Amino acid sequence: MYFHEHTCSELAENLAWDEALLEGSESGLGREVLRVWEMPRPCVVVGRASRIDQEVFVEQCNQDDVPIFRRMSGGSSIVAGPGCLMYSVLLSLEERPACRQVDAAHRTVMERTKEAVQSVLNRYRIEGDVAIEGICDLTWNGFKISGNALRVKRHWLMYHGTILLTMPLEWIGKYLRIPPRQPEYRGGRTHERFVTSLGSEAERYPNFKQELSRELGNAWDGTLPWSMHPLSGSIAELAGGWMDRRYRQASWHADR
Repeated sequence: MYFHEHTCSELAENLAWDEALLEGSESGLGREVLRVWEMPRPCVVVGRASRIDQEVFVEQCNQDDVPIFRRMSGGSSIVAGPGCLMYSVLLSLEERPACRQVDAAHRTVMERTKEAVQSVLNRYRIEGDVAIEGICDLTWNGFKISGNALRVKRHWLMYHGTILLTMPLEWIGKYLRIPPRQPEYRGGRTHERFVTSLGSEAERYPNFKQELSRELGNAWDGTLPWSMHPLSGSIAELAGGWMDRRYRQASWHADR
């Protein structure tokens, strides 16, 4: 698999990159790739079918100049920003036919993500077990640290998610309402009692984020450099096209 650590400076362009990779692969130029990145400042990202007024404190976001974006995949709204590691993995459905079943796709990705996180925790002798709960959440000691979503096309699948490292957790309750759909294991808990981060543990080790990024790459055997990927020379133009058609359009983000 190809491996690429790349964050776009324009927030919404990070979402456009995912769509450009997926659609570019559908056109016949696809090769499996893992991208690891991070939103450079706080924002809210809602799911493709999310009702913003039901999931987001819009007035608070406006007051704090926190933009609200809509992604191409489903799932509920998230807060992202510095300290929230993001990953996007593009998978071939021809090479992984089992992933045409959504449950299998979740298992395929989440098992690798779980192993990567647990491996780094073990390396730094940080206590606690990482588990997969709900449909596609990762928990650490019973608290959610990662949420994930996917988009399936005819031949390719884009799976992307978050891993909370040092992002201020108060942002979540400040900008997000309690989601209308909740996994059973949440048990009605508020954001403050449901979500955590690797937080102070990660902050103790300056290379923690780099180690986790590397472990994610190892979990996917990400040994091929992005510069060799068939889309590496055209991805900026493809992403720019999606920015013009979708991600710079206020109507797309505020559609519901």
